Amino acid sequence: MSFKNQINEDIEFIQSEYVLNEPKLEKSDFAFNYWVLSRLYNIDEEVIDSSITEYRDDGVDCYVYFEDLKELYIIQNKFHGKDNKLDYRYVQNDFLHKPISTLLNDKYTRSKKLQTIFNKNKDNCEFKIFLRLYITNDLRDQSTMNIIKKYQGIDGLNCIVEAQIYYLEDIRNLYFNDRIIEKKNFNCDLMTINKGTVLNINSESYKLPGMIDAKYIFTPVTQIHRIVEEANEKGYGLFEENIREYLGNKGVNAKIINTLNDENDRNNFFYYNNGITIICKKIANNDSIRNSKYNKIFKVYNPQIVNGCQTVNTINNVLSKIPEEDLEEKFKDTYVMVKLLVLNAKQEEDKQLYKDIVRYNNSQNKIDEKNFEASKGLYTNLQRDFEKLGFLLLTKQSDKFQFKQNKNFNDFRPKVTEVGKLFGLEFNNLESIMISLEKLLQVILAFSKGGYDAFTKKNRVLKFEDSINMSIIEYIEEGQLTRKDLLYLYLLYLKCEKAKKASEDKRTPISYYVVGFLGSEFRHENENFVDSFRYVFQSQKTIESIYKYYSNLSRVYKEKMISTKGYEYNELIKAKIDKDIQYSARSNVNSMMSANFNQDYFIYKELMQKIRGYKS
Repeated sequence: MSFKNQINEDIEFIQSEYVLNEPKLEKSDFAFNYWVLSRLYNIDEEVIDSSITEYRDDGVDCYVYFEDLKELYIIQNKFHGKDNKLDYRYVQNDFLHKPISTLLNDKYTRSKKLQTIFNKNKDNCEFKIFLRLYITNDLRDQSTMNIIKKYQGIDGLNCIVEAQIYYLEDIRNLYFNDRIIEKKNFNCDLMTINKGTVLNINSESYKLPGMIDAKYIFTPVTQIHRIVEEANEKGYGLFEENIREYLGNKGVNAKIINTLNDENDRNNFFYYNNGITIICKKIANNDSIRNSKYNKIFKVYNPQIVNGCQTVNTINNVLSKIPEEDLEEKFKDTYVMVKLLVLNAKQEEDKQLYKDIVRYNNSQNKIDEKNFEASKGLYTNLQRDFEKLGFLLLTKQSDKFQFKQNKNFNDFRPKVTEVGKLFGLEFNNLESIMISLEKLLQVILAFSKGGYDAFTKKNRVLKFEDSINMSIIEYIEEGQLTRKDLLYLYLLYLKCEKAKKASEDKRTPISYYVVGFLGSEFRHENENFVDSFRYVFQSQKTIESIYKYYSNLSRVYKEKMISTKGYEYNELIKAKIDKDIQYSARSNVNSMMSANFNQDYFIYKELMQKIRGYKS
């Protein structure tokens, strides 16, 4: 039941933030509606109330409508304890039958908007209705599962209806990896001069059964600019599948800018640039435009730019500064090569090829394995959750630049000021609340495996399918530590780093050892891990006592390793933890702190008694 702690933590956050606007949030079972919509469907909490029908409505608790995708989610939520089992009759009648039949009879009065959406789409054979029931325990029942398996919708509907129950373990998997995000549809035109400026690769015509359809198109940069503008206006993400986002006007981008701004050199842009790779769902021939030199036009459905992000954004930035009426004349002879691939990422047989195309099209750049691994849904979800807590997790190479462009520190100040007081830390600007994903994973590795691993296996924390990388992912997905727990572990590390910079030797405390020594207390307390860990960061006093004790332990351990083994500092941190010396160092620290009647030591000792569940 450890993931229930994460749900409870999130619900407490939702209640503290929004209860003044919605008093019913005081009740956790109502707040669970907010949790499902915000954490599983990524709906902004500020607008969630319009998606909740009525409290304790047994037919529908809330709904989500994705108009572009032609999808409607009709949702019921059960914030149950571990012993509250779903009744199969409830599932059959109230979950599967009641909401659809009420809507079908045009008698759903609790949300006119939901009834209107249903009426508009019920006869559309492409429209999908998803019945979803989320319950916070794992009491599965074979009778219930059989009912769901046999469900085929209701007579009188032409649209598709699917039903599924998500138990706690299923919810956990959604939370960490497969949250539902609305994706918009977007179509655009790609044009070129004539058939001589496009290369067609048609798998059927060329009798190439293993190939996908592709086109290489000599494309005016003005059209690339317009596509970006149209996509931005419609809120469509052109770069969602691109591992590297725009990095600003430095480096290679500065050279692209110079070329485009040079009236004498911009016509050579095609020769200088590697081009753009786009994956799309479908291509269709479009009518040519009268009195235009572009006689070949292709309609492109749901394009995703998987390579050439820097080129596309730089083209758009430069051309955005030119008056619209001057664009065609100034850039009439400036072109870029577009490689257009037809692939449907939703089809199972195309999924891996889609991923590989993204990977290998970017491998020519300075994009290493870390960036591909960091694009996992697990980390993007973690990024969203950390932002709610007031911190910005850097998962992409471009995140730092993007955050500086699009985020305002004052929006985060109240939350980070409060948590900063707990740890004795100050956050004064946007950069101070940014957290490197790689550094966070090292901290998690230190806690779960030890400081030695964090120091010596840094290059493996984001290495694709490496055992260290997979062990960290597994540790996060187990859910024993909540999002706040992970953040607080990082802040403990940050507190140690701050002290280390201010110390005389600039070496102590050894931050990963502090986190690792703390983690060792829990590696032997698996049965009570979740409950006992709640004590660690419960107050400023407990945090300070933990910090003082393990800082002293890391310092004394370092001194003993140097004196007994003759290690230099750099040798020390690359050596496995010597358990005997650690035990000896712990005895010294206990004696030293107790002899001085150190208040932090007695708080620490009391804390450890609670964690271990005994009294000395």
